[in-house]
Amino acid sequence: MEPGGGESPYPLPSSDPGGGKIDRKIQLMRVATIVLAVATAWVLLEWLFFVTKPSFMSLYSAWQRLGVLSGTTLVLGCALLALTLPFALLGRGLSRLGLRGPLLSSVVFLPAIVLSALAMLVVVDNFTLTVLGWGVRDAQGPAVLAYRAVSLALLVVAARMIWGAWSGASRGVLRGVLWAWGLGLIAGLPLLLLEPSARAEYRLERESEGALPNIVILSGDGITAEHMSLYGYERATTPFMDRVRDEFLIAENHFTNASDTGGAIISLLTGKLPTTTRVVYPPDVLRGRDSYQHLPGLLKTLGYYNADISVRHYADPYDLNLRNGFAEANFRRLQESGGTLVSAVRRVPGLNSTSLLIDRMSERIAERVGHIWRGAQMSDPLVEVNRPGRRGVTDAMRMAEVRRFISEAPQPFFLHVHTLGTHGAWFRPSQRVFSTEADRDVAWSLAGYDDAILEFDRMVESTYQRLEQAGLLESTLLVISSDHGFMKKVTTRLPLLIRLPDRSITGMIGGNTQRLDLAPTLIDALGLPEQDWMEGASLLGVSDVPAADRPIIASGVSNGEKTIEGVFYSIKNPTAPWYSLGRVFLIHCDQGFVLKVETMKVTERRIKGSTAVCDVKLTREEAGERLKAHLRDRDYRWE
Repeated sequence: MEPGGGESPYPLPSSDPGGGKIDRKIQLMRVATIVLAVATAWVLLEWLFFVTKPSFMSLYSAWQRLGVLSGTTLVLGCALLALTLPFALLGRGLSRLGLRGPLLSSVVFLPAIVLSALAMLVVVDNFTLTVLGWGVRDAQGPAVLAYRAVSLALLVVAARMIWGAWSGASRGVLRGVLWAWGLGLIAGLPLLLLEPSARAEYRLERESEGALPNIVILSGDGITAEHMSLYGYERATTPFMDRVRDEFLIAENHFTNASDTGGAIISLLTGKLPTTTRVVYPPDVLRGRDSYQHLPGLLKTLGYYNADISVRHYADPYDLNLRNGFAEANFRRLQESGGTLVSAVRRVPGLNSTSLLIDRMSERIAERVGHIWRGAQMSDPLVEVNRPGRRGVTDAMRMAEVRRFISEAPQPFFLHVHTLGTHGAWFRPSQRVFSTEADRDVAWSLAGYDDAILEFDRMVESTYQRLEQAGLLESTLLVISSDHGFMKKVTTRLPLLIRLPDRSITGMIGGNTQRLDLAPTLIDALGLPEQDWMEGASLLGVSDVPAADRPIIASGVSNGEKTIEGVFYSIKNPTAPWYSLGRVFLIHCDQGFVLKVETMKVTERRIKGSTAVCDVKLTREEAGERLKAHLRDRDYRWE
């Protein structure tokens, strides 16, 4: 009997091991202890998984990693307690109807039981993937049914474990666990203060009160200008762009700021160099203020509705931790993805790193549950980018989403699209004009590559025509570009075409331009002042465009540093001082230089087809000193 009379509503023994009656205070302590223990165990397992492999925490100090652990445990522990409360009240009511023992325990701790079972499923899947190279993502047919049986069995195991903890823990153990949890969090909370400032400040004073144009950026992967008839290539690989070239401002000598897609896309969207943001290659993600200080965030503040259509992990804005920028990305509404808790935590800048871990944890569970119980195939970015014949999301699907978005999105809108048909090493164009079926299995087939560029040209035409049909072409700023060159080359010219709504500025830009210039150019087109944190320059004042000898910096990884981590490539051992950075490039006029950071040696590469020729040439020694000075300015230390 409880003090005050009446039966205990919870499935507790009538007395503790010391012989005394168990009162409601102890009952609540037991509930809180078990729930917090479940949340802590889940967070600790996932934290250990990410901290011991290449992950977003690779760039963090030891204190920052502990801050992530502390913050995540606090958020998820409190969330699980709140979620358990209605089930505890339900259990109280059911106990009055005579429900006792493990069944009542299963009701009270249902959220904790489900979470424990799902966490164990992830652990099992990690083990089989590591040891056997096979897991949930590979399961089809009978194997899916087997995983369903395993999931149900894990629910039973979790329920038995929690019942055992419920019925067997002494009062001293309960108090000890609660005190340890509380003191650990209190000690860890100051670590959250190490989170860099994450508040973005934008200058939004427009020069005019005119309507804001829609903005569409359509990029292909790895398209080199020298393989486009628009830039003088002998094959007619870009017939549509050839026809409408007079409507565009075209850069003759345009370059990337990163050798890989993630770094190149973040450079475009932030207007910052990879050596500034430290986003070069997975597992790199934006951190601190860089997570919130970007073009999509500025446009969102102006009232734009933003969407991204690209590929998960390598280009996806939320995988790269670009916060408060996009409403949609890759066929999901980001406000809804991850559930209410994840969405709420994302909005708190001080929990930026914590929200990243919560994102990863919730996604790892959601993907496996979706595959096993809802028939939703787990994404495999390695297949997406490297197996054109087996891509789950195709460029045709991306273009269908582009057409849907243009038709349905509220205005003004910003749409960033990144297609993969031109990504090597194997090309699978829907139509073969320059290549034959024999080129299908030839790595880096130039004929197949040309056909892929021709198909990208059709995508440009499709987007142009969809805007025209919707009556939006003349109120849309359209940009055509690429992330990097063929075979991920940096010292090669890329396409850049900009169509302004009023076509007030057209023609050719002769000087060297870079991907960093796109964000400042769009800001200028909107009549906004320069943003101090952007490192590029607007291209709209053609007479003021930087000259051919303007230095352009780019970043890349070193060959042989990549490894497969789960479902995507990442850097094997991203450690200080370089982390993912393996090479730094300098483009000066028609010269290209590359510094390999491991040896600090510089090599020179000539830029094919460049019209930015200068009388004064740089020596390798001069280029090396400029590159080293740039690294020191960005707080890279190696001496």
